Formats: sequence, C-alpha cells, structure tokens
Amino acid sequence: MRRRLLITLLAVVAAGVVAAVVVTSREEPSPVAEPEAPPPAPSTTAEPPAAFCPETAASDRVRSPSGLDGQTGPRTSSGPHRLAYFVVDDKGMTDLTGTAGQHLPMGTSQEGKVQVVVCEYPKPTNERVGTCDGYERKGKPPLSVAVTGVQYTYKAYDAESKRLLDTFVLPGVRVCPRSVTTFDDIPRAIEARSDYSAVIDRLLPHLRM
Repeated sequence: MRRRLLITLLAVVAAGVVAAVVVTSREEPSPVAEPEAPPPAPSTTAEPPAAFCPETAASDRVRSPSGLDGQTGPRTSSGPHRLAYFVVDDKGMTDLTGTAGQHLPMGTSQEGKVQVVVCEYPKPTNERVGTCDGYERKGKPPLSVAVTGVQYTYKAYDAESKRLLDTFVLPGVRVCPRSVTTFDDIPRAIEARSDYSAVIDRLLPHLRM
C-alpha cells in the first residue's frame, strides 16, 4: 500500500513538473521585419525664371536666382540704358524685349549690360473695346471680330539693385492681326494689346537718367 502511494505521488509530481514546463516554456516570437525605408525622391533642379519679376503684380517679392544673374549692370550718369522686358501671366514668363525695343527712340542702343527691367502683368476685363473687321472667308461675307479689353500693370526695376523704380497701369489698345481663328465658324475674340509706345514714354525718365 505504501509502495503504491509513493508511486502515485511521484506520478503527480512528475505531472506537475511536466505541466510547469508546458506553461513556462514558449518559443520566442519570430522577429518582425522592419518596413524598408522608401527610396529617396530623385532630386530635380528647376530652371530659374527668365527674370526676377515678382509672380504677381500685387507682389513686391523679386525672385532669385533668375536668368538675368550676371547680365545686369548699374545705370550710369549717361543714358539711354539697356532695357529688358518680360510678360508674366498664367503661362509663365515670356521675354518680349525685342518687341518692346522696337518702340525705343531712334538710335537707342540695346548693347551691353541690362540696366532697366520691365515686368508686364495682363489682366483681361472682358469688356468690348472695339472690333477688327474685314476678314475674308471663302464664299461668305467678311468677318468682324470683337476686341476685348485688358488692363496691364507695369513694374519697372533698376536691374542691378532690383529696386522698384516705377509702377503704373495702362489699358490695352486695339491691334488687329492679319488673320483670326474661328471655332465652328464662330470667331475667337481678340484681346487688346499692350501699348508699347505709351509704356516707353512713361519709362523714358528712367532710361535716360
């Protein structure tokens, strides 16, 4: 009897040891792989704008760098000074120096460093300011096209120091192109153009001083 009791106790103790082993021995969890870092974004270098003109007519913040860096020089005591002319609109910045330069006084040189920069900002008003007439069409009466108004804001800068010299607003003028574009035989309106002669007249004091 005592022998049976001893065997039974040993069996219970052995079972307890086994149970303890089962409870306390657990496999270590597999290490969780850390998410890989995303590859670095490719670096892109945007081309600087053609000039330091502010992004809008209401802004006074000139841009840097710009395509004029290294091409400007201080205005001297004797003029006229070389002019650079840019249009800023929703399409970006366009160099129209050649077009504006045609309205400079006879004999004005555009050689050397840029000394005066003009930034033009067009703002359509959609008001009818006239028509352009007489556009011929095959087998149809001549076509007349409405001219819609545009308000132009101009900002003139000393090219070297980027100091604002003048700001002014002028209405656009009716300029009729040689041909017009139509969509389903409906003519596309013509926008009033910048009055380059009036702009140059306004700038003459800055170009000559």
